[in-house]
Amino acid sequence: MAKSESRTEFFYNEKGLIAIDSPVKLQILNLLREEPRSFDEIVKYTAKAKSTISVHLNNLRSCELVEESFNPKDRRRKIYSLTSRYMGCSQEPFIEHYRKLLEKAPANGYDRFCFAEILFHALCFGFEAYGINNAPVVKTIGSDLGISVSSIFKSETQDELLKEIGDFLEFHGKCRVSVLTDPIALQIEDSFKASSMPVIGKPFCSLIEGIIEGILKGKLEKDYKVTETECYGTGHEHCLFKITI
Repeated sequence: MAKSESRTEFFYNEKGLIAIDSPVKLQILNLLREEPRSFDEIVKYTAKAKSTISVHLNNLRSCELVEESFNPKDRRRKIYSLTSRYMGCSQEPFIEHYRKLLEKAPANGYDRFCFAEILFHALCFGFEAYGINNAPVVKTIGSDLGISVSSIFKSETQDELLKEIGDFLEFHGKCRVSVLTDPIALQIEDSFKASSMPVIGKPFCSLIEGIIEGILKGKLEKDYKVTETECYGTGHEHCLFKITI
């Protein structure tokens, strides 16, 4: 992981991608990613002077990354909320997994499905190799895709839709999907030969995470959150996607 003093994070709004490397601005933005906060809460969290926070907030507002409103219960207090989407950050380059994938490519160049698997995982680890953690934007793209295809699903209830999503993922990923009920989750085994990927100490299936979330949101019109808690990348023999409303 990149050192905090040299870390850059990327946020997206209607103007496009904006890179932020100020430690104080990043403190503010990451606090507001959790929920809207008052000016006093931001000052307390950052442990900075009110004048300093005021300058940073004005700058973030001018970039249209945050917005200011009044507390309906006390109009003397201002509330700040995020108006942008977190898209990723810089990190220390890690090329080992990427190099191993490139070594596999020549032997599988004329096997259509194997090469598609290599391509899929090369995109996953390639950004990491060049110093970018792109998991948030990949999940966002997956969610966009999931919302787009949600219209083809027929189910009207959550339980039926989860089974239909499982069938959809099995068809496209040549994997095995189980629907779990306590907690509600989808367990996927060997999607795109994920079992052949190295253990990296963290989940790497952000795209699938986003697709599941997007289908649920798009079809049932509720604010679902899908989080991958177990993965081949964390040393498990499956990928587990927990689902909450």
